[in-house]
Amino acid sequence: MIETRIARRYLWAAHKQRHTAFMAFMSMLGLAVGVLVLLFSLALLSGLQDQIKARLIAASPQVLIEPKGHNTIDDADPIIARGIHDGMKTVDPIVSGIAWGANESEKRGRPMRVRSTSERARTDTIKLTRDFAAALSVDVNDFITVVAPRTRLTPFGPVPVMRRYRVASISMPVSNEAPDAFIPLEEAQDLFGTNGRLTSIEMYGNAEKSDDVQRDLAAAFPNVQVKTWKEINRPLFLTLRLEKTVMFATISLIIFFAALNLISSLSMLITEKRPQVGVLRTLGATEKTILSLFLQVGLFTGISGTLLGDVAGIGIAWSANRYHLIPLPRDMYWLSYLPLHVNASDVIAVNVVAIVLSVLATWYPARIASRLDPIAAIREE
Repeated sequence: MIETRIARRYLWAAHKQRHTAFMAFMSMLGLAVGVLVLLFSLALLSGLQDQIKARLIAASPQVLIEPKGHNTIDDADPIIARGIHDGMKTVDPIVSGIAWGANESEKRGRPMRVRSTSERARTDTIKLTRDFAAALSVDVNDFITVVAPRTRLTPFGPVPVMRRYRVASISMPVSNEAPDAFIPLEEAQDLFGTNGRLTSIEMYGNAEKSDDVQRDLAAAFPNVQVKTWKEINRPLFLTLRLEKTVMFATISLIIFFAALNLISSLSMLITEKRPQVGVLRTLGATEKTILSLFLQVGLFTGISGTLLGDVAGIGIAWSANRYHLIPLPRDMYWLSYLPLHVNASDVIAVNVVAIVLSVLATWYPARIASRLDPIAAIREE
């Protein structure tokens, strides 16, 4: 198209004018810096989120089965067999509940979340998390009393079910929602009075098959509720997605302000090209043609700055991740270096935003140029 060729000619001719070339270069550089910063920030956030998701997949069950309308699962064996048949490698039967833990010698007590463990251990031992052990002021080989949330009948009436356990070990809690104590499965069933039934079933295996396993188990056993690891961690995933969206919108302001520089550079170019615009109008160019011409000038500038930012941003992010250029102290963080991951969707989104903002920023001066009086513009020659 004729306006495309003229736009390229105007861009090339602008390099001969120092002030115009400087403004165009600053506009292009501002866009490149904005794209670079946004791509690097999104790569950093994506890298950290990928690490968090990988740890969640490893730590949380890929499929979780819970009772529906009851406190326990009535018949767990067929569900476990079906899950193994569907490809789940490990199945962990769970009995959990809330009890009261007390250190009688220190006169301390507090509610505790108790969970069963499949590890073989003595029935009179219990494993505590560090925070809970500190709250009760107990150490390994000390004793705590656990009061279950149920009673048993005696000749003297109903009395609470109480057990005394020796602390076998103290460990770090996996998360804020982790149980406070762990006891053997059979002991947990007896403590909470489930009559051999389970309160939940955790299945571990290929995370990619979790949706298929969920659909199969939900169809075969409508009396239980089946969740995948995505549903279990949905609040965290929504938080991570919101964090990425807010960062994208915030750092996009850099691109927006850089695009505003295009207004100045394009206005200067239009001022210099007023006589040529007048000649084009007298030769038959319409307002639409002039508008398209200068919009393409802004578009070419925006594309050049965006491509420059792409090369720099993707190159820096790849190099930093490949060669571990940003190390982290292992005694403070669970990562040895700062991971960065560039997603193709993020690159496309950044490019679209940068180019669209460039075109929008040049629309007003291009509109002014299209409405120039051709006779008055030629007289200025």
